[in-house]
Amino acid sequence: MLFLGIAACGTDPSDGADPEGGAVQITHALGTTSVPDDVQRIVALGPTGFDVALALDAPVVGASSSGSESGLSPWTAEADGVADVEVLPVQGEATEVNLEQVAALQPDLIFAPGYFALADSYPQLSAIAPTIGYQTGPAQDTWQEMTTQLATALGRPDDAQRVIDEVETTLQETRTQFPELEGTSYTFGFVQPGSVTALRDPEDAMASVPAAIGMTLSPQILALPQGESFGVELGPEEIPALDADVLVLFDGGDAEARTALEQNALFERLPVVQRDAIVTYDYDEFIGLRNPSPLSIPWILDRIAPRLSEAAQK
Repeated sequence: MLFLGIAACGTDPSDGADPEGGAVQITHALGTTSVPDDVQRIVALGPTGFDVALALDAPVVGASSSGSESGLSPWTAEADGVADVEVLPVQGEATEVNLEQVAALQPDLIFAPGYFALADSYPQLSAIAPTIGYQTGPAQDTWQEMTTQLATALGRPDDAQRVIDEVETTLQETRTQFPELEGTSYTFGFVQPGSVTALRDPEDAMASVPAAIGMTLSPQILALPQGESFGVELGPEEIPALDADVLVLFDGGDAEARTALEQNALFERLPVVQRDAIVTYDYDEFIGLRNPSPLSIPWILDRIAPRLSEAAQK
């Protein structure tokens, strides 16, 4: 499920306090959820939701694992309050959690805008506690929208704006610090056996951080037909389409697939390869960019912006 596209979507203007009670009504793709006015125990499911809850200093008691060995992404592990949260193991392509484990945490709110299995499990989750879902689709809401959604549910909309402003300031500061990235074209390629899946959708969440620091997807990639999900698959003979000012690669630890790509004569002749203007992302950097959050974005920028800058100047 790493390749689910993320498109922008809006927050329902009707969201807000219930005039007949203290609850807040949150409208999402699966219905309208009435959130009690004194939430004390939140379980966050799916990518980004846990980070959003921590960034808002919300009372999160449980969250689904990131899938990493420790269950926590490095930026999440560094956040205040994370030590008191029970991390729930995930299984299957939909990164599903055991619903009995969710119920055992006795949540009074389940925050699941990025939970891939939500469509199938929404009735069961809603029977455990009021459940907030996505507005558009699994992992298709932006981090800004998810932050606003949870803060609104908790009756703290000003806190959402504070978190959003802090992260967007960091993005702008990075853009100012590395002016050579302005207008730099890049191609992101996920290296697989016999092919490379190239990021094709400029509206995808994975393109949002590079765009915020001034970079643009390569015109050669944008000229390709729309692929499935976030990218378009390129066979060995289509490798020339990877050329750009900067080439970013992620091989998922598949050294053989990476070696096969590098031995492709078309790859060797790419101008970007001959300039050695290549940046390699590791697993955490890829996951953080695939699911950008208020916590992952500053962590990622510290790691990738200097390397992108160096490659852009070659």
